[in-house]
Amino acid sequence: MNNQRFDYLIEKYRKGNLSRSEYKELIWMLGEPGMETELEQQLNRYWKESKAYETAEALQPRVTKISIKRKRTGYISLAASLVLLLGLFYYLWGAGDVFGQKEIVYRTGFGERLDVELDDGSLVTLNANSTLHWAEGWSKSEGRKAALEGEAFFKVKKQNGIPFTVHTNDVAVEVLGTAFNVDSREAKTKVYLDEGRVNLKLNDTEQGHNKEKHPQEIIMNPGEQVSYSVRQKKIEKSEGQTMITAAAWKVNVLNFKNMQFGEVLDLLRDIYGQSFECTDRKLLNTPMYLGVPYSNWEAVRQALELSLNIQFEETAAQHYVVKSGKN
Repeated sequence: MNNQRFDYLIEKYRKGNLSRSEYKELIWMLGEPGMETELEQQLNRYWKESKAYETAEALQPRVTKISIKRKRTGYISLAASLVLLLGLFYYLWGAGDVFGQKEIVYRTGFGERLDVELDDGSLVTLNANSTLHWAEGWSKSEGRKAALEGEAFFKVKKQNGIPFTVHTNDVAVEVLGTAFNVDSREAKTKVYLDEGRVNLKLNDTEQGHNKEKHPQEIIMNPGEQVSYSVRQKKIEKSEGQTMITAAAWKVNVLNFKNMQFGEVLDLLRDIYGQSFECTDRKLLNTPMYLGVPYSNWEAVRQALELSLNIQFEETAAQHYVVKSGKN
C-alpha cells in the first residue's frame, strides 16, 4: 500500500475536502490486508481533535454488519471512524460504480506515472496523483467511457465510429480518435488538443456527468486549450499551444512559465504530496518563467532552489517552509 497516498487522503478527509473519487479510493485502501496498524496510527492522530465521534454515532443506523475486532482500546475510535467513512461512502455513491457498470480503476501515487493500454487499443499516460475509471463492456450503443481525476494524456484509437468520452467534474470530452491532454485538479479542468478534433461539453453543476442536461459545447481544433471551472462558470480559451506549453509533463518537463510561485507550490503539492508554508507575499506573487526536468521531488527541489535563490526548509515530514534567499 502507498502509505504516503493514504496519509494524504486521510488528511484531506479530516479537513472535509475529499472529492468523490478520493472517497472511493480511501474506501478501497481501507479494504486492503494489514490496514489495522496503519489506521490506528493515522486515524487516532486526528480523532481527538474532531467531533467525528458524534457524527459517527448519528451515521451508525445507515451501516449494518460492520464487524471490527477490538483487540486494544485504541480500536474503539478506529471502529467509529470506519463507521463514519463507510456511512459517507454508501450515502454518496450507494453500492454502484461510477458508470453503473463494471469498471477498471487505474491509480498513480505521488511522483509516479503510469502507461496504460485500454481494451479498445487506446493509450493513456496517467500523471502523478491521478485516478482513471474505465468502463468495461463498451459497445456501439453504450460508447466508450472514462472518468478522470488528476491529469492524463490520451491517444484514442478509432473504433468504427464508437465515441470515446472522458468525464471530469467540469467537462465531458467527446472524441472518435485523437490525442489530447486533460488536467482536472483543484477547481477546474484544462483540455489541450494535440491532434484531431474534440467536442467539449461544459457541465453546469457540480454533479458533473451524472446530471442529465444539455451543456454548452465547444468544438476544439489542434493547438487549442480550454480551461473551465464549473464552480466559477469561467471559460478561458487559448490558441497556438504546444505540448511543451500545455502538457510539458508528457515530454518530461515541469513547465512553470506563465504561473505565479504560489501556483507552482499548489502544483508541486498535487504531484509530489508535499505541503508548503510561505509567508512572503512578494515571493508567492512572483511570476515564473522556468522549466525543470520532471524528476523526483528532491531533484526538483534542488533545481528550484538554485534557479530562484530560495530555500525549502523541511520542518516536519513532507512539510516545508519556503524562504527567499539562502542562509
